[in-house]
Amino acid sequence: MKNNTIVKVSVVTPSFQQAQFLEETIQSVISQSYPKLEYIVIDGGSTDGSVDIIKKYEKNIAYWVSEPDRGQSHAVNKGLEKATGDIIGWINSDDRYYEGAIQKAIEVFSEYPEVDVVFGNVDFIDEQGNILHQTNEMAVDFRTYLFTNRCYHANAAGFFRKKCFDLYGMLREDLKYAMDYELYLRFAYNRCRFYQMKDVLGSYRLHEQSKTLLHSKIMASECTSCSEEYKKALGIQRIFYNPLKYYYRYLRVAKKTIAHAYSLKNILHGILCRWRYSP
Repeated sequence: MKNNTIVKVSVVTPSFQQAQFLEETIQSVISQSYPKLEYIVIDGGSTDGSVDIIKKYEKNIAYWVSEPDRGQSHAVNKGLEKATGDIIGWINSDDRYYEGAIQKAIEVFSEYPEVDVVFGNVDFIDEQGNILHQTNEMAVDFRTYLFTNRCYHANAAGFFRKKCFDLYGMLREDLKYAMDYELYLRFAYNRCRFYQMKDVLGSYRLHEQSKTLLHSKIMASECTSCSEEYKKALGIQRIFYNPLKYYYRYLRVAKKTIAHAYSLKNILHGILCRWRYSP
């Protein structure tokens, strides 16, 4: 690191009826051994034992609440309003950080002060925590996100300068499934600088009750709607939407191939993962 200043990090976990996984998520955060960590848990009024789990660890939690809210985006925003750190992490209650994830991200922010958002790679895991697939991503690119209507990164391995939220806003509460896609798109649109680490910083859990799986068609529709808002703002004619979608989709594949981001094992795992969890 270029300086000895210890940066304060705030991590927000939105939670609702996820007692099955919540304790593992909390443990993954509080075991980071980062010296200046503020942990915030926003529960939506769970009745499945989640509150008992939160209370079990409340000495390690700077702030928590359990009350009805207007959904995941609202819960995260409530946490962001309480956050006092310079760097923000957002990890859902069925995901987890890996050991040293926060420290690794902070080292990047310190080494590259111009960077606004740091992403690492993630493991996709099942209900039992078995690894299904591991990502090997490139940095967020605005036009790739815009024209492919896809979110390629996961907040389980993402850290943000708080000033990004202060300048460009928090999560859109009208979105129930594509709030992260729109957030990354908005930050990229406003020229926030992204850095992609090769390290695997966390895991993203796929399970039968996962919103990603249960409502994949609605999520895809929200992503398309969000991207069209930005396309219209940029004056891009609808006739170019599909040609540009395929151009950027294959350009991304070409770039990842050149960067040796694919391996036969990685490809096979990805295919099996999609097959197993296709709705």
